[in-house]
Amino acid sequence: MKDPFISILNQKFNTDVMPRPEQSIWRRLATEYESHIVQESQRHFTAARVGVNQCMRCGLCCYQYPCIPRPEEIEPIAKYLGLTILELINNYMVIDTADCKTYFLRWAKHREEDIIGKMIPPARTFDREYCIFYDKENKHCLIHPVRPQEAKIVKCWRANSGNDRSCWGITAWNSDHILYFLPDFSPHILEDNKYVPPKSSMLPSKY
Repeated sequence: MKDPFISILNQKFNTDVMPRPEQSIWRRLATEYESHIVQESQRHFTAARVGVNQCMRCGLCCYQYPCIPRPEEIEPIAKYLGLTILELINNYMVIDTADCKTYFLRWAKHREEDIIGKMIPPARTFDREYCIFYDKENKHCLIHPVRPQEAKIVKCWRANSGNDRSCWGITAWNSDHILYFLPDFSPHILEDNKYVPPKSSMLPSKY
């Protein structure tokens, strides 16, 4: 059984730009994670599994991979939480990349508190926990009214849900966007083998 999420994730991330040893590690981690998600899908009562056409708030989609907000969605979410953009980044987000050229911000997962506001090492792409905004006890999204577009389109009871690339948050990011939010971020951080830079202390530019 193939999980469509893994296929989408592999489309989002270009492993060809990685050194061969990292490509091998990535593929192994992806395979292991695919098996893990299949097991998790049996533990979650998804709408597709139950046979209803509405979200059951089971959290599986929030567990698989946190959604990626588009650049213009970050400020409204910060305002909703009563935070500055920098506070939002340094308390709830990690820096990620799909091709080692364009860097973007996405929600961290629970248990990624040690790297919040920092660059996530590639191997931790497959950390096994829920999105930091998923309330496991009450089973709901803490930013649901202002959740990113990517989160809105995921409907597990619909075939091919989430396959429209134009709706992926990652497609809205270009190589300059990360510098709007983190002006002191180095785009060469992976080349310098510095996966975890200090948290940014510079105020974001006005997007």
